[in-house]
Order: sequence, then C-alpha cells, then structure tokens
Amino acid sequence: MSDLMEVDGLQEMIAQLVEKRAREVAEEPGAYSLIQLRPSATEEQLAELQSVVGQALEPRYREFLSVSDGLDNFYFEMPILGCQDWPESAALIRAQSFLELILDMGTLEDEGLPSTSRLVPVSVDEDETNGIFMIDTLGATQDRFWWVGEGSSLLFPDFAAVMAYVIDPAGYLLR
Repeated sequence: MSDLMEVDGLQEMIAQLVEKRAREVAEEPGAYSLIQLRPSATEEQLAELQSVVGQALEPRYREFLSVSDGLDNFYFEMPILGCQDWPESAALIRAQSFLELILDMGTLEDEGLPSTSRLVPVSVDEDETNGIFMIDTLGATQDRFWWVGEGSSLLFPDFAAVMAYVIDPAGYLLR
C-alpha cells in the first residue's frame, strides 16, 4: 500500500479500512466482524466531549468523530469511542478500568511519558488487555495517541497515524 499519511482526509482512510475489513471477513468468516459506522457527531457534541474529557480533542480524532461518532469493530472487536459513549457506556467503563490498571502499574514512566500525562480512553478490547488512549502531555511530547497492551506499546503523533497502522501495520512500522 502507498503511504497512507498522504491520503487526503480521514474519510478516505475510513473507506480503506472498511474495504480491508470486508476482504478479511470474506477470507476468514467468523474471524472478523464488519466495521459499523455511526452517525456523525455534531459540533455541540464535540464541544461537550472536549469539556467532559478536560483536554482539546486531537484535530484528526475530532475530524473522525465528525464523520462517524465512534466506530464498532475498528480493530478486531475494539471500538473507537465517540461522544455517545460518554459519560457512560460498557466500552467506556472497560476502557477506564484498563486505564486504572495501566496507571497503577507505572506504565507511563516505563514508556517515557511524563507521569503528569492525562489519558483519555479512545478504545479498549472486550477483555481489557489492549487499549488506545489520547495523550495530553501539556506539550512534553509530540505523540498524542498511545496503543498499549499485551506487552506491546506504540505511540502515534495523531489519529490518522493510528488509522494508517490498522490499515497496514507492516507498512506503517517500516517507515
């Protein structure tokens, strides 16, 4: 696949992800589920979410939510949380539980992130072993997303990079 970061806009990346997942479902029935888009978030909902989480939404994540207010089956069964998941949904509760575990273990410092970093849940799997968090380090690092779990840890500069990784993991990591 070509450099996905050159794709103009997240709508094209979403289309690529939906197409990829449809191919995977066709090739391995039962192993994958189709992506389920949601209605877009309104500007009012986005402003409310920003207020609730206490930090600015990363611009590409905000753009994503304005296209689809969250997404089911983003990566295997992991959803992308949207405005409708706040202040309480089953996925958000799982994500917050996983976040507490990570913070209790001191994982932030292990990954070179400031202990004062504020993390906002963006995704978590069903068994709370993998999660994606939006990072607010108050300028201490350029990375805004952290995917952590099962011994792995990846930092991404923006939500488009998270999307690029899911669309083509090997291609993204070879950069």
